[in-house]
Amino acid sequence: MRRMIALGVVALLASSSVTRGEASYSEIDLTSFGEVQTVVDDGETPFEEVACRSGNPCRRFYITGMLGPSFANFGSPVIPQLNTTDSLLAAGVSVGVSLERQRGRLRLEVEGMGRDTYVGPFSFDPQFKTIVANNWSVITNVWRDFMLTERFGLYGGGGIGAGGYRLGETSDFGKQYFDPTAAFAWQAGGGLIYEVNDRLTFDVGYRYYQIDVIQQSPNVVPNQFASSEVMFGLRLFEPFRRWRQ
Repeated sequence: MRRMIALGVVALLASSSVTRGEASYSEIDLTSFGEVQTVVDDGETPFEEVACRSGNPCRRFYITGMLGPSFANFGSPVIPQLNTTDSLLAAGVSVGVSLERQRGRLRLEVEGMGRDTYVGPFSFDPQFKTIVANNWSVITNVWRDFMLTERFGLYGGGGIGAGGYRLGETSDFGKQYFDPTAAFAWQAGGGLIYEVNDRLTFDVGYRYYQIDVIQQSPNVVPNQFASSEVMFGLRLFEPFRRWRQ
């Protein structure tokens, strides 16, 4: 009888220890291990991780409005004596996509720009004035933003595309225009960035723009337009986000 009671006590103790072991095993939280396993080392910096995972996507659409002075030069590559300068007003809009990169962004965009009418003495006869009207350009740009702090940064880059204008002349006898023309164009430059908030950025920069030599007709000497421009830009990321929600 005593032996049977002893065996019963041993069996009871063994079952209780197994039960406690199962309970302790079931209480182990493996969720933290799952989070650790999902972390992938993709070479991103902590700044990029915060930018991409705090509600801001790593690829964002944007639109930029630009305005500034254009210090233009119009002349002939074959007759340097005809080269003249004039100060114009330039304005334009660009649309593009921004890609998050190490310490900044890579921006790919298409820019459309228009400039005031240029008036200069593109002739050896002082009574004639040259008019460069309908001055336009469409450039595909690549810009690289480098952020120095959370708010301030630098950018640089350039692009290629097309540009054109309508050449004419004016005198006491009236105005005469040639047909509009277009040619290959390019630009390069850089500037400063200030991020007002996560969606709005202000920048100011310098750009050198040039269009290839154009000859409207055999009676007109080859001519070329170039300009140094200081552009003030206001860039808005995700401008249609409110309508998508």
